Amino acid sequence: MGIIELKNVSFDYESDNTLSRGVKNLSLTIEKGSFVVLLGHNGSGKSTLAKLLNGFLLPGEGDVFINGINTKEKERIFEIRTKVGLVFQNPDNQMVASIIEDDLAFGPENLGIPRDEIIKRVDWALDAVKMSEYRSGTPYKLSGGQKQRIAIAAILAMLPEILILDEATAMLDPRGRAEVMETAKRLNKENKMTVIHITHYMDEAIDADEVIVLNDGEIAIQGSPEFVFGHPEIIKEAGLELPTATKVAGLLREKGFDIPLVLRDEELAEAVCQLR
Repeated sequence: MGIIELKNVSFDYESDNTLSRGVKNLSLTIEKGSFVVLLGHNGSGKSTLAKLLNGFLLPGEGDVFINGINTKEKERIFEIRTKVGLVFQNPDNQMVASIIEDDLAFGPENLGIPRDEIIKRVDWALDAVKMSEYRSGTPYKLSGGQKQRIAIAAILAMLPEILILDEATAMLDPRGRAEVMETAKRLNKENKMTVIHITHYMDEAIDADEVIVLNDGEIAIQGSPEFVFGHPEIIKEAGLELPTATKVAGLLREKGFDIPLVLRDEELAEAVCQLR
């Protein structure tokens, strides 16, 4: 069993006596220490899945297991939420204090962590996101990317085993997106943290261990980035675009050029330079 296991999970939303399905009969395993990118158009079920993993939502059908614990075990839901840290799209909505280090201490304090340990965790979390110099400042003077890194640090201070970024780069400029992605990749590689990054930016998926594409609450395709983006027809059917380099390479192939499947700009440049 992986650190995350979903078995035949379905969840329905009810509005005006009408049911709409968020996820449909979803079965999925995510291994400990992996970096997984979850792609899908708006309404595909990405955020529903994130909330199911954290226990904010409970499946109507099927079961969700976090490190072997079923989210339906009400007496253990607090334990699950200490294992799964969820960072949302808007960092301003996640900040509760006017001083950055106080904001980071809020979560551990609610977990009943001793003060000396909280101080150590705050120091470590700020260092992990490269924001130690801002500890005494106010979050509202930070850039979007810096705010999101502080939001991640606030989750890290609770020492989760799993970090879920739910469209955490959606409101950021390219520089802010790069800052958050660099932080997530470093936490995955250096701290062996399982990271699930939910996004609609295709270029953020190319370095993942596994890519999962959701379409109308179901898995349309999953596998390595090379495998997933090697099926452009499925990507298009899911309402998504290919990474820029992959798309350009495909257009060149249509024109008769011998260009292999590429994911990165530098790979495309090298392939073009080798054309005769």
